[in-house]
Amino acid sequence: MANTDSSGISFTAYYTGEVWRQHGLSLDAFKTPQGKTLYYLGQPFEKMARAVAGFSTQTTLLQRHHIIDYVVKKAIKEQGVTQIVEIACGLSPRGVRFCQEFPDLHYIEADLPDMLAHKQRLLAEHGLLSKRHRVVGINILEENTPDALAVVFKRELDPTRKTLVITEGLINYFDYATISGFWNNLAQVLKQFPAGAYVSDLYPNFTWHPVTKVINAFVFGLAFATQSRVTLHFNNQQEIITSFKQLGFAHTQVHIPEAYYGSLAIPTQRGASLVRVIENWV
Repeated sequence: MANTDSSGISFTAYYTGEVWRQHGLSLDAFKTPQGKTLYYLGQPFEKMARAVAGFSTQTTLLQRHHIIDYVVKKAIKEQGVTQIVEIACGLSPRGVRFCQEFPDLHYIEADLPDMLAHKQRLLAEHGLLSKRHRVVGINILEENTPDALAVVFKRELDPTRKTLVITEGLINYFDYATISGFWNNLAQVLKQFPAGAYVSDLYPNFTWHPVTKVINAFVFGLAFATQSRVTLHFNNQQEIITSFKQLGFAHTQVHIPEAYYGSLAIPTQRGASLVRVIENWV
């Protein structure tokens, strides 16, 4: 089982949050000394990665964030989703941005205790919490506890609303056996709503990628920095679709960054992209 120590996950949350802020996707309310320090310490490595490999961590972070936003907004506008849960929310700005853009939307941010307390304090200090925008504790590995997935959803959500769940930057910290258990539980829970969807990013096992050695070094460095084991799931797109169908999702679409070059304000890169965004409906 992957290490789920909240301090390790917070390291990436601070850095990712600052990347979003530096590129105009977040709010000054989420500016943190930790994030700013990590961001500027990482700049020499980011520049080197872009020069040598044609991609960087920031490129991938921005690609996945923009595409997730696009997919979720489309689900709100076209499928009538009015209830969202963002699990492992970290310093994600979506709850604030989406509640401002969609007045009928109910948004719940969920995370482990340390990060959740930090996020709640930042939101409260800037008057950004409301009945439509709340924060709750959740632990996707627990069952039959107050923070277990099914328990939280039953307690916190309106069963009459079409519901969508987001995870970003989470699933590759778990081995497949662990994360597939979460996916299966989530699929069963989402079936209790009029419509249910799950949107996430993932990093497949790119053994074919022309810069595989660089990717392996990136994965090792991320695992070391976050004190976690980073696991790459799936070998190709069909494997992703087949696996999620077996886990209880009726329809899966895999979104690739290259398909959005020129239509979304996402950074491009030399060579094939690394991240995929998956959109699952039960």
